[in-house]
Amino acid sequence: MMMTNLTLLVLFSIIYIVGLIFIYFSKSRLNTDENKIYVMMLISNLIGLFLQLFCDLVSYRYDAIPHVFSNFILKFYLIYFIVWLTLMFLYLTEIAFKKKSKKIMRLVAIWGGIIAGIITIIMPYELYRDVEDRIYYTFGMAINVTFIYSFIVGVILFTILIIKRKEISKKKTIPIWVFLVFASISGITQAIHPELVITAVAESLVCCMMYFTIENPDVQLLEELYKNKKLMDRSNEDTSNFLFRMTQDIKKPVKDMVELSKGLFTEKDVDTLREGIKVINNDALQIDYLVNDALDVSTMNTKTLKIYDTRYNAINLFKEVQYRFTDELKNDVKFNLSIDGNIPEYLYGDSIKLKQVLLSVLNKSLEHTNKGSIHLNVSAIVKYSLCRLIITISDTGEGMGIDEVNDILSLKPADLKDIGLDKDSNNLSLKAVKKLVGVLGGNLMVKSEIDEGTTVTIVLEQKIVETEESDITRKLEIYEQSLHTGKRVMVVDDDAKELAKITSFLEEHDINVSGSLFGRDAIEKIGAKHKFDLIILDDETSTYSALEVLRELKKNKKFNIPVVVMIDDSKEFIKLHYLQDGFADCIMKSKLESELERIIKRF
Repeated sequence: MMMTNLTLLVLFSIIYIVGLIFIYFSKSRLNTDENKIYVMMLISNLIGLFLQLFCDLVSYRYDAIPHVFSNFILKFYLIYFIVWLTLMFLYLTEIAFKKKSKKIMRLVAIWGGIIAGIITIIMPYELYRDVEDRIYYTFGMAINVTFIYSFIVGVILFTILIIKRKEISKKKTIPIWVFLVFASISGITQAIHPELVITAVAESLVCCMMYFTIENPDVQLLEELYKNKKLMDRSNEDTSNFLFRMTQDIKKPVKDMVELSKGLFTEKDVDTLREGIKVINNDALQIDYLVNDALDVSTMNTKTLKIYDTRYNAINLFKEVQYRFTDELKNDVKFNLSIDGNIPEYLYGDSIKLKQVLLSVLNKSLEHTNKGSIHLNVSAIVKYSLCRLIITISDTGEGMGIDEVNDILSLKPADLKDIGLDKDSNNLSLKAVKKLVGVLGGNLMVKSEIDEGTTVTIVLEQKIVETEESDITRKLEIYEQSLHTGKRVMVVDDDAKELAKITSFLEEHDINVSGSLFGRDAIEKIGAKHKFDLIILDDETSTYSALEVLRELKKNKKFNIPVVVMIDDSKEFIKLHYLQDGFADCIMKSKLESELERIIKRF
């Protein structure tokens, strides 16, 4: 049955199958049916390779070894082929059929293997031995049954692959096609030279190939991705809740302004008109604050940020404030803390002054709240390496009049110079708090109604502390880079429709596009070490002109990315000036697609 000069090849096969088994079991895997079958194929193949070595031994030493043992080894080797073929049949069934058909095909494969195995055990065989030339092989009915079963299974596998070719992943079928080719070669070889048995070695190669095609994800990787998914879901939920709150905060003053203005149209009393104007002005300031200071991410800028060397844990800071303030609470006042999940763990900033701000506002709320509740809510907008904290402290206390609120809101930096700040005090006035927030680089808004309560909103930008990337993050980045092998282009255009059109066109040319409505984004992304092959800027955006963005980018001495500007026909006559200013090229918007094609070819 075997030739001893094949022993070395069998030994090599044993080594890499053992290595493959070790690699497979070195990490936790999903316990899928596909994986279970593959594991059985690996183990059975390893057993088959050892059986092939034993067959060589018992054939060579047939007279010296008890015949019962020899017969067991030789028959068991034949059973191995049937088992491995049956497992291959089951594997293809698993990846090719759906539930109902899969059950039927499983039964066909299992019972077919059982019947073939029983017949093989019952049928006799004979051993051919040529001691001088060391040629040994078996022949007879048992071997014929094995060949017939192999042929039938091979035909079934071939038929399934053809019929289900559109439904099965091409990657998964490669090892099976390779197996059919090797099995055919092995069958023809054995028909001519019965002593040459290379089937088990060929099956080892197929097992090796299958390792790279089966659904065999790393459980640790899945756990990391699952954690990431939970964090993303929570972040999305927090963002939705935050936007809902902001929307409601905008809707109310707008509604108040509309209702109040209706009455003022017919109002003739001057004092009433003045009071109404005060209210409208106050509501307008609230809306302006929310829209410009809180929600406008285009104003987030690292250059205007006050950077402190102190690193602090943001969550712990707010919980410490909660702990210290809770001790001061009155019996009839409840305190609630709400922290959104998208706040980074560590930030750079002056945590001492931030705690002083929070405790001062909370203590001021407590002074004017005899019963009810005080709520501290912390949300965040994260953009690249910046985190905009939006801290809201609201109470159900006695509130303030419109004049007092407007007095605080109308304070300018020059007005705050004379207001002293006690370094150790946690009971500063709101005017002093406004000054302190300004020192930290933030803004403060107050809205209040008599007997309704007061809400103080603080917007403060902090730099995010960069933490070491986990292995999973690095793997995902490498994978993402492998998906985008083409050029990487940054496009800035505050016309959403035009931006979408450009993005769509570039993506059709296999270009990885990063689009933005804000010129500042290009500066921030380059500052955050995002890599691009080309930057395309609209000449005029609502916040920054292309020239302003280019000048900011070129302040970085290592910046060497070509920047292209998009201009209207009305500015074609100054096209040369744009090139002299440092732009690599100009795109005429009237010929957008042809111009983009030209730019793609050039860069």
